[in-house]
Amino acid sequence: MKNIKIALAGQPNCGKSTIFNLVSGIEQHIANYPGVTIDKKVGFFKYQKKKIEMVDLPGTYSFTSYSLEERVAKDFILNEKLDVIVNVIDASNIKRNLYLTFQLLEIGIPVIIVLNMMDVASRRDIKINSKEMSKLLNCPVVEASGAKNIGSNEIMKNIIQTFEKKDQYEFFKINYEELESHILNIENKIFDEKSNLNKRWLSIKVLENDTTIINRLKKEFINIETFKEKEILHFQKNYNKNISSLLASFRYESADIIYHRTVKEENIKKETLTQKVDKIILNKFLALPILIGIMFIVYQVSIVWGYKLTDYTWPILAAFKNFFIEILPKGDFIDIPMVTSFSIWMINSANALMNYIPIFFILFALIAIMEDVGYMPRMAFILDRVFKKFGLHGQSTLPLVLGGAMVGGCAVPGVMSTKGIADDRARMATILAVPYMNCLAKVPFYTLLLGAFFKPDMAIMMFFISTVTLFIAMIVSKLLTMTILKTRETSPFLMELPPYHMPTFKGVLIRASQRVWQYIKKIVTIVLAVAIVLFSMIQFPGISDESKNKYGLQIKNALLSFDKKAKKSKYYENVNTKNNVSQLLNFYDSYKSKRMTITTKEKIEELDKKYIVLNKTFFKFIKPKKDKEAKKINKILRKLSKQRKRILKSIKNEKVENSLLGMIGRSIEPVSKYAGFDWKINVAFLSSFAARESAVATLGTLYENNKADNMRAEDAMAQNSGYTPLHGTAIIIFMILTPPCIATMIVVKMQTNSYRWMLFAIFFPVFLGISISSIIFTTGLKNNWTGVEAMTYFYIFAITIALVIGLFPNKRINWKGGINSKTNKRIKEIENC
Repeated sequence: MKNIKIALAGQPNCGKSTIFNLVSGIEQHIANYPGVTIDKKVGFFKYQKKKIEMVDLPGTYSFTSYSLEERVAKDFILNEKLDVIVNVIDASNIKRNLYLTFQLLEIGIPVIIVLNMMDVASRRDIKINSKEMSKLLNCPVVEASGAKNIGSNEIMKNIIQTFEKKDQYEFFKINYEELESHILNIENKIFDEKSNLNKRWLSIKVLENDTTIINRLKKEFINIETFKEKEILHFQKNYNKNISSLLASFRYESADIIYHRTVKEENIKKETLTQKVDKIILNKFLALPILIGIMFIVYQVSIVWGYKLTDYTWPILAAFKNFFIEILPKGDFIDIPMVTSFSIWMINSANALMNYIPIFFILFALIAIMEDVGYMPRMAFILDRVFKKFGLHGQSTLPLVLGGAMVGGCAVPGVMSTKGIADDRARMATILAVPYMNCLAKVPFYTLLLGAFFKPDMAIMMFFISTVTLFIAMIVSKLLTMTILKTRETSPFLMELPPYHMPTFKGVLIRASQRVWQYIKKIVTIVLAVAIVLFSMIQFPGISDESKNKYGLQIKNALLSFDKKAKKSKYYENVNTKNNVSQLLNFYDSYKSKRMTITTKEKIEELDKKYIVLNKTFFKFIKPKKDKEAKKINKILRKLSKQRKRILKSIKNEKVENSLLGMIGRSIEPVSKYAGFDWKINVAFLSSFAARESAVATLGTLYENNKADNMRAEDAMAQNSGYTPLHGTAIIIFMILTPPCIATMIVVKMQTNSYRWMLFAIFFPVFLGISISSIIFTTGLKNNWTGVEAMTYFYIFAITIALVIGLFPNKRINWKGGINSKTNKRIKEIENC
């Protein structure tokens, strides 16, 4: 069975994905192109007893090396031995698409043209003579509509026919007239035995100064650069023309000829539906409010409603966890087997991230709909003017909103959604700015601190926290793009606003599923690896022998108390040994944990029946009903369970305090003390790196006062921590400036494809956070500022800096060279050759 390798190429928004889905079905595989984060979609399927491998190339306007997508697409064509290129064209906007078609035809690989969206073209009274086009270009032209499931068989038939006629293929050639002799001179010098590409096309790319092609050919033609410069110099001397412009003009002229001979637009002056809608969507007064409204809907549906959906999915994850707990070795009072602790830790870590799946699925589906409809490029168009002052891009809007520009977002989907930003520098700046937003996991932490130190001023403090993050993100973006990101590639804001299209259910479903699957595969595997490290750091070196004896004595006393009271019951023989009591406690805790995940009467009855079968006597102690003797056991059993949980909690706290993580908390105290942080708050921040929510739990346990068990966590912290409102402000500022959690950092790694950027995204905010918190705290301490005063000064400072640096223009320098002595010397050398 023969294999056919196909590349699917086309301009952005030409409906390439719908054609890819139409032809390949759901048999798709998504990965990244080597070294970059651009999606590589590959479909594997069979047709007429032939194995087909179809690769969906990134959407490009041309095959220069200007953008990352263009470079990736060109590298793929250069390095992979393709059999056929399928060029997808938007039939309703055919003229501009033909420019890329001529570039593809010149490559030297047989091309099939697919006129997608023929239904849209028909509605606009655009008549296309595809047979005449096929005849003029000497390649198959297929009419199709991906959205309407039209043209699949025709496309595949033409692919097979073209593949079988490969031997008869004649290289496509445009007559470039005065440039022909120079093309021929280079063509006669190059070999490139690696591929079956047209040497003429390679020669043209050399004259276009395509560095990718030049570097490739340099291995076999060492002096190619000198030779190329000589040819270019001679051409410019004779004709005084720019080669790239000349080539472009010939291609556009050729595209114009094809258009006028094969296309007839009968209502060219009639206003289209897209133009009518754009009058509203892009109206200078309405555009921004509409965008805010759409963003609010996306935020509301994906984040808010998505979180509500987790109410339904979380019981499934909890059931998954309970299932594993049931089969794991059981604990013996306070001696929990290491394998059990480790397994529960890992399941908790995985479940915490799997819980985001409903949010991601909705988010990715909404993004796919906005992409298909054509709103994404319009969003970028509306906001680009404001954001570019801070090194961002119009397409940064969605990631920032999802990250928590409005309090309560999530940085993970925010960073994930930066994938679509074309400008590499702005994309990097956005990836590094999104973590400064107020994610939902930070809100409980703010609530705890505001309740502890700012009860009368909670509203104004929450306003400061909610709004300052956007200014911080803009300042950071500006600083990064002016310094370490200044050499990153930028793309000019050349954006064609595509016609509006109705998204297809199948397309949206496939794209959302593919992105969620990527999340599951990559996030879970990396997070589990990190969870192992954190688990080890908390477990070792463990509690001392003295503490073990102390807790052992506490549980011994608790058991003696239980035994003394149990002797008065007729059921004593069922709990008269340590082993029996241990089994009863595990039975009781297991039932309670499962009971908490179900609410319906039927499910509760079902659970009861299951536990009656497991141990009818023990179940009497859980639900004694009218049995007075069983009630006695139930009462002392509940007390014993509480005592065991309290002892286990104490062991856990001591273990954390003496753990490697606790030691690190103490070791950084000499630095953090300038911000007012002691080792306890350091440990809370360190432990919260896995998930921000754990900061609240850690602080709650660290400042717990056994004499005030009924006291709320914020009151206990205010009374027992020794902190003042100024400390509270310093802690809040640190939390605002530091990255949200490890999951976000992992998606930063995914989006940048670099561990170095992930580490930068971790340590730079920490450095920034500790520096600014220290300045605010130290200055506030000297000047007797209150917490609210300190926060007010910080807020004013952030706004002022943002406004000032926003006035500095970004230096988007995309060129180099000019007159210098080296250049002049080089020109003379070439002329003397």
